[in-house]
Amino acid sequence: MFTKKHFINNFSAAFLLFVAALFVFKYAIRYGNVFALSTVFFFVGGVFLLFFLNKKIESQSSNFSKRQLFPVLVFLFLIAAAMAFIPQSTRVGRFPALIEWLSNFQQGIFPYGTKANPSGFPFLFFLASPFYLLGDAGYLEVFGLLLFLMLILKSVKTKKEYWVKILFLLLLPTTFYELAVRSELLTNTVLVISLFFLAEQKLKDGEKDISFIVLALLFGFFLSTRLIVFLWLAMFLLFFFRNNLKNGAVFFTISFSVFLLSLLPFYLWNAETFMNKGPFAVQTIYLPVWIYFIFPLLVLYAGWMIADFQELLFASGVLTFLLVSISFIMTIGDVGMYQAYSNSRFDISYYILSIPFFILSLKEYKVDWFLGKVSIP
Repeated sequence: MFTKKHFINNFSAAFLLFVAALFVFKYAIRYGNVFALSTVFFFVGGVFLLFFLNKKIESQSSNFSKRQLFPVLVFLFLIAAAMAFIPQSTRVGRFPALIEWLSNFQQGIFPYGTKANPSGFPFLFFLASPFYLLGDAGYLEVFGLLLFLMLILKSVKTKKEYWVKILFLLLLPTTFYELAVRSELLTNTVLVISLFFLAEQKLKDGEKDISFIVLALLFGFFLSTRLIVFLWLAMFLLFFFRNNLKNGAVFFTISFSVFLLSLLPFYLWNAETFMNKGPFAVQTIYLPVWIYFIFPLLVLYAGWMIADFQELLFASGVLTFLLVSISFIMTIGDVGMYQAYSNSRFDISYYILSIPFFILSLKEYKVDWFLGKVSIP
């Protein structure tokens, strides 16, 4: 699974360990240089664990029993229960912004342009509203983790693949960071990937049927969470509709119409504030203008080259990782490494958007000299 021929697995694991090391070092260095050394041990330990699993677990089909799932569910339940004891001061700006948006909306106050500076599109906040009404909107992330676990169980075919994905989910510091700060980045990504899985099952050669309409509508709603979802939708369209571009255009038209309709009430409510201080104004400041001209060409190339579902996930993860890295590098250029990284002028948690793509793209497959990549049945 991690030989020199397994290009996607090796790079996915490398990206995941890199993001993990960023988090470990940033928060360990606050306790001194000795603790910062834990970054090296974490990275080396992660590599060793991957090689150990690769050698010790045989490649064979596996029917997973409830006993294998139970410890993971218990672990996630304990983490979710512990959230009640995490103090408010540990929560980053996204959670207070989410709460303020929902509170203002509930009271009939225009929710954008406030002190917390909410950056998401409307549907992102509506996703959290059931949990907000139940008492803690942060449990949206617990829901996201459980859904992520379901996707892992649905995607794996061997014991080795199962344990590699589960251990990445449970050992990455980003998993606990998301829970601790009540963020919704991972959940946002997982929900969109769920649509990828549904499309793989329900779309029949891009034909226009009820599944086509429902998926187009759902994608439209999830476009109304973050701009990054447009990148994922573009990859999806290029992969699933490469043989029927006309239907792909219809799919995008439906999705984009739903996106615009979700914004219309807020635009009519307060057009000036929505455009000048709303999600477009906040989300577009993180990237240079040239990205919006160059990156579509890269997306077009990548989307056209991918050959299967695993490559769709991997390519989406790489492009997301690349966008976040460009923004990170630009911030370093503006304010310096210390301010950007250590002093949090750049929010490295945006790398979490790529993590579900990389974990789910880990797959056990054989590499044939003539046939190339061959999945294990």
